[in-house]
Amino acid sequence: MSDRLQQTRAHIVASAASLPERYYPQRRLADTIAEFITTNKLRFPVDLVHQLFENVRIAGRYFEFPVEGFCAPPLIADSAALAIEACVRHSEANVRRIFSETGLRARDVSMLASVTLTPAVPSIDARLMNRIAFRTDIRRLPLAGLGCMAGVAGITRVADYLDGHPDEAALLISCELSSGLWQGSVQADLRQMIGRLEQEPHLHSEIVMAIVTAALFGDGSGALLMVGRDHALAKCSAVRIVDSRSNWVPDTEHIMGLDYVDAGMRNILRPEVKTFVAEALGDVISPMLANHRLEASEIGHWTLHPGGPRIMDAAEMAFDLSTTMMRPSREALTDVGNISSATVLYMLDRVLRGERPPAETPGLIVAMGPGFSQEAALAVWN
Repeated sequence: MSDRLQQTRAHIVASAASLPERYYPQRRLADTIAEFITTNKLRFPVDLVHQLFENVRIAGRYFEFPVEGFCAPPLIADSAALAIEACVRHSEANVRRIFSETGLRARDVSMLASVTLTPAVPSIDARLMNRIAFRTDIRRLPLAGLGCMAGVAGITRVADYLDGHPDEAALLISCELSSGLWQGSVQADLRQMIGRLEQEPHLHSEIVMAIVTAALFGDGSGALLMVGRDHALAKCSAVRIVDSRSNWVPDTEHIMGLDYVDAGMRNILRPEVKTFVAEALGDVISPMLANHRLEASEIGHWTLHPGGPRIMDAAEMAFDLSTTMMRPSREALTDVGNISSATVLYMLDRVLRGERPPAETPGLIVAMGPGFSQEAALAVWN
């Protein structure tokens, strides 16, 4: 192992993750969209809906919000308020679990970072502080607009802080509720676009994209406790962060993100994303590995955000990854779908509570997000 991998910027000590109680098999969710199209007499083939849902290779997803009222959704204002409350509730449960398992107290935490796509002002972390007695002078870091990449970006930004404050502790929380879009936005968007399809045939690709994103994203939450190298809990470290890199591809903001449309919000994930994956990941990963005199083949564990099957296929080919290296990502996608920024935290929690890689195994924690942007952390498992 490179001597430089002995350097430590921050330690990940503990994790927690939670999923909503509602679980829907993928077939049930496809039927819901198909029934909506049929009930509203919209001219779009329902067999294509089922095919698109099958193509993302997901068995089922956990939803905070029920889909039983899909044809008569609530007001967006009502579902938005419920989403904020749910994010705070899940985050509180995850943080309290970490405190219970580590013995750390809220007043021992110096930084509270949060990532979510749920619009909330004040932010989720501020609302959480009214339920857990953190210090009033705690440093807060709410990160917005980073989408799927935000979980890894949160890890690297907290590591940056702890590198300069090595005797302190920080928490990173994430909660994503994509089922909130099923509470009116998806319905109105499909109704409007399909209604205009005959006059505007170019909308077919937009409709397909809307259905694919509805087939891909699920709900979930996660939290990490991270400490500096001089903190007392560093000796309990599960994995340590030794380096990180960021990358941004110019003029690609249109291929991934969330757009505000008349119907509410539209999830954007265009097919051309896969054409950028190999080069973009190379630009964020390769220089970091070279800095530590490592080859991609020496990375023993990949925590790669499962953006979707084609994105994972492109990453697998670009780095010649084995079935074993891709297994955590593919299993996460199959089991829970893409839960945006919370996915990587959920994946890390599965590893920390299961069979960990051997000690001193180099690992990468990687995600991509709107921009089109990439974030990577180089880690060593303890």
